[in-house]
Amino acid sequence: MTTYTATYSPDDNKLRLYASTRLDAETYAAIKAAGFSWAPKQELFVAPMWTPGRADLLESLAGEIGDEDTSLIERAEARADRFEDFAERRTADAAAAHKAVASIVEHIPLGQPILVGHHSERHARADVKRIENGMRRAVKMWETADYWQDRAAGAVRAAKYKESAPVRARRIKGLEADARKHAKEKAEIEKFLRLWTTPGLTIEQARAIANVCHLSAGLNVAPHPTLPNHHWLAWDVLQPDEQRYRGCPAMTPAEIAEIARRSYPRRIARHDRWLAHINGRLAYERAMLGDVGGIASDRTKPEKGGAVRSWAGPRGGWSYVQKVNKVSVTLLDNWGNGGRNFTRNIPFDKLTAIMSAADVAVAKEAGRLVETEDGTGFFLADAPPPVSRPAPDVKSEERAATEAALKAGVAVAVVIQLFPTPPALAAEVVREADLVAGVEVLEPSAGTGNLLRALPEGVRAFAVEVDGRLCDALAREFAAPADAAQGLCRNVLQADFLGLTPAEIGTYDRVVMNPPFANGADIKHIMHARRFLRPGGRLVAICAGGPRQEEALRPLASSWRVLPAGSFASEGTNVNAVLLTMEPTP
Repeated sequence: MTTYTATYSPDDNKLRLYASTRLDAETYAAIKAAGFSWAPKQELFVAPMWTPGRADLLESLAGEIGDEDTSLIERAEARADRFEDFAERRTADAAAAHKAVASIVEHIPLGQPILVGHHSERHARADVKRIENGMRRAVKMWETADYWQDRAAGAVRAAKYKESAPVRARRIKGLEADARKHAKEKAEIEKFLRLWTTPGLTIEQARAIANVCHLSAGLNVAPHPTLPNHHWLAWDVLQPDEQRYRGCPAMTPAEIAEIARRSYPRRIARHDRWLAHINGRLAYERAMLGDVGGIASDRTKPEKGGAVRSWAGPRGGWSYVQKVNKVSVTLLDNWGNGGRNFTRNIPFDKLTAIMSAADVAVAKEAGRLVETEDGTGFFLADAPPPVSRPAPDVKSEERAATEAALKAGVAVAVVIQLFPTPPALAAEVVREADLVAGVEVLEPSAGTGNLLRALPEGVRAFAVEVDGRLCDALAREFAAPADAAQGLCRNVLQADFLGLTPAEIGTYDRVVMNPPFANGADIKHIMHARRFLRPGGRLVAICAGGPRQEEALRPLASSWRVLPAGSFASEGTNVNAVLLTMEPTP
């Protein structure tokens, strides 16, 4: 089976096709008909320029069109340079998409499990889908838009040897002219589409439009008697019977309007394809030009009394600027004119260096100017060393973070009666526990980790969670640091807490917990958790505010505070709850 790889290079605007085996006759004919030719030394098919039809053909074969470099080694070097040295530019084009996704990720980060059976499941799944779709759009934008702009930075060193800034500036002018041409033609087609689809169009109005729009009536009507491939125009078929060509059919304005509705949108779409391609090339070319600081006139503005270097000046010298025009400067020259000076206009993009009038005056005052005999310019007695530009700053790598987050995806956890502690209530539990640096804390019902997140720095915590998916997510977020004495050390164990003993996981200075409430499970968990307290320790727990809890737990509590109604409303339940504190039995 033949596999294909298609590439595009903005350096030469060429499409290339690589095939793993010899093409079959049908594919070969299609490739040749599209204008591709075989390059035997490179072992690939190459098209002289990009067109929508050629791009569609390659996408149908290869699935996508990637970027092209001169060789595999150069491509790897360019990509390495792009990732290491031009991170900021690589992420610039995806910033808007990344920002849109970030606002959703703030409250449901990728990697956090979806709680199946929890009230938040449907909303979380919808959010995750939006996040993942947004991430994919952002990554795709990096892969495509970066090709036009950020790849420029990665390929800059090779491009410097192949194309100079003035040549690139002239290429930009040509592309801008092409873009204006397509935009003008698109606007004209849109105008004719509006005219043809005007309600109540009369035959006179239709003939007036047809006189200037040259809309083809198509080959679906009677063919021309002598030119079988001839397209009858709207003007032809709308003429009176006595004025139409022999064999030309008659059509109504409504029929022509229907043809316009079918034909013009396709032409508009084609112009949009060209405009998107040209704008992409312009982005690439402008990025490449900006990387080298633009052309000489971008760095130093020409001015009368200053000087410039160009092909028309003294070899190795400078020409005086006589006048500065909109896109050119006027110099004195005498080449081929019998020794007589005459004015010559040189475009800005043909200037290789520029001196301001002040710089010329300073050089003259210092005695560094050696005037030419014909008075057109001068030479510098000693030239200053070239000034190197500082390397661009390397900033954030949002793309890598986005791809990593997308790869992590979203875990799925099947939970029963899980109501995570609201952040405000978690902070209240931690305050009640009176935690200081170095204290060891047990969280026996960690769930989604809200109590762990509320713990202050310097606390050493151990968490237990029965659900494997939730436990994996907690382990990723709350991994213990290499040096447990520094910062917050959190270890996570997947286990049923009721089946653990102090001999297995030890005892602790504090226990903070929000156990499951169903069927009085909170009573069992809290009574079991007391066994893990050290002398002088404290247990702070949330439990249901029911009669069973009142009877079993309140006599053992050193404090018992009924929480306000709706404390768990954000988690989808209006259960009555209590915040209690227990001290170990002497």
